Amino acid sequence: MQNGHRAIAAAVFGLAVLAAGGALAQEGKPEGGADPAGAPTEGVGYVFASPPAAQANRLYSVNVRTGEVNACQFERPEGSLVGVTRCFHRDASAQGTTPGRYDIMSTRYSGETGIFRVNAMTGQMSVCYVRDMPKEGGGVEPAVVCTPPSSQ
Repeated sequence: MQNGHRAIAAAVFGLAVLAAGGALAQEGKPEGGADPAGAPTEGVGYVFASPPAAQANRLYSVNVRTGEVNACQFERPEGSLVGVTRCFHRDASAQGTTPGRYDIMSTRYSGETGIFRVNAMTGQMSVCYVRDMPKEGGGVEPAVVCTPPSSQ
């Protein structure tokens, strides 16, 4: 019975970490070598968070060392019994940036569908979201885009 209680406690802790909007990156360290501050790095390579909008069926991830942002969402094609995970193309603005210690934060604004990419080493912030971007040859394609980092 005691193992069952431990499993429940671990699951609740895991959900609390996810609900905290990526707070795990502040506790853990990225995997491999040393972080930019010289601390040993083991374990965490990405943190995950969802935006606060109830209608947003999307999850973002950020590489804690490079700041590269990804976004995926669940979709069920019409007539299909099984859904698919759709991940979006990254615009150059969502690619990795200066090495640092990155995390994801979401606001409490209920209509927000994006997230903040924050660099704990410099204090800089970018807002990242999915937007329809023009394609070569015409048309548009949804892509993850980020604003330029704030200047501090």
